Amino acid sequence: MEHNPYTPPQAAAEISFLREVVPRPIAVWLAILFFLAFGLLFVTMGAQFLGAALVHRGEIRHMGWLAASIVWRLMLIAICLTAAYCIYSRRPWSRWLGLLALTGFGTAMLLNPDSTHYANDAERTGGQFGRYILIPLLMVWWVYAFGFSAKAKRYFSKSTG
Repeated sequence: MEHNPYTPPQAAAEISFLREVVPRPIAVWLAILFFLAFGLLFVTMGAQFLGAALVHRGEIRHMGWLAASIVWRLMLIAICLTAAYCIYSRRPWSRWLGLLALTGFGTAMLLNPDSTHYANDAERTGGQFGRYILIPLLMVWWVYAFGFSAKAKRYFSKSTG
């Protein structure tokens, strides 16, 4: 094959623009939405707590416990929003953070006591099927798709700079 003299040379800077862009897998988008939803939930709960603390400020005996409770709520909000941002920006360690959070969430759902009241045995059977079989299978799929699938490995291995 003959070299075309009119072909421009390939510079290193030009190749960096051609770098493959790996799309976010659906499991990653779901994890980002999961963290944002919990962040919003913690913001709402924190606002309700602060409202109740302001209404009953004369009855508060230990300001240290109140301050610690406010700091705890702010930390939960910061953790959720930081995790969502880090997963969105493809930080390599955010894959493990997401796996830890999803595993913890699935375990908490499974170990949480069931306080649902069912009208009959058919509803109870369906509820138990969903609680102990369907939801854990969906969580196992989500954990796999988020952290161990080929798409997720490729997504988290690419550095955005």
